[in-house]
Amino acid sequence: MPKPIILIACGKRNEVTPQGSVQTITSGCNMDYIQAVVRAGGAPLLVPCIPDTGALEAAVQAADALLLTGGGDVNSLVYGQEPHPQSKYQDPVRDEMEFTVTRLALERGLPILAVCRGAQLLNVALGGTLIQDIPTQVKDPINHYSHGTDVVLLHSIDIETGTLLHRILESGVTAVNSYHHQTVDRLGAGLRVNSRARDGVVEGIEAEDGRPVLGVQFHPEECAADYPQFQRLFDWLVRSASELRVK
Repeated sequence: MPKPIILIACGKRNEVTPQGSVQTITSGCNMDYIQAVVRAGGAPLLVPCIPDTGALEAAVQAADALLLTGGGDVNSLVYGQEPHPQSKYQDPVRDEMEFTVTRLALERGLPILAVCRGAQLLNVALGGTLIQDIPTQVKDPINHYSHGTDVVLLHSIDIETGTLLHRILESGVTAVNSYHHQTVDRLGAGLRVNSRARDGVVEGIEAEDGRPVLGVQFHPEECAADYPQFQRLFDWLVRSASELRVK
């Protein structure tokens, strides 16, 4: 059987160019995502930041699962709020691309793994809202943003028993890496919280009806090579995609 195709939603960036040169804009994702998918036995298919709905529909039709990656903040106007002073790196084209592929993947019943920004976008796509800046909007927050040069498991999360995340990680407590200043506030339709940090900040969400839809606020792709428990999330995604193919 061919390897399941895992659609990876990509961001974009401005490449550093000499003064006076034509600016180069690229679309892609961190290689850690790709390597984690390949290790799990999946075939990664990258979808760039494009507004072409027909092209995105074709990409989702070809895929067996969706991986939403990290990045900048979702435009707060989408969920009815003016931007917080610390809000940054918005990209409405990326937002629209990811809202489209998320909607299409949900309609097809594809497995979804959403990482950091991806979890936030998934929540907003289903009608939820976000806390726009944890340091200023959460009482007594812990540090949710590591500045280490190597992978740092920065803080603990408590995982609810019986959740999909608990079954995958086989633990009720784990330390995670962390690079975020926003998080889920009001839940989107059909979602439940599966984990929280010790300050109460939401660290994971999933479908409450048991569908293979999972979002985490940490970055398992960065840890997966050194901490096998985090590779399990990508193993789950690819395995779920394979099971969908069999059906």
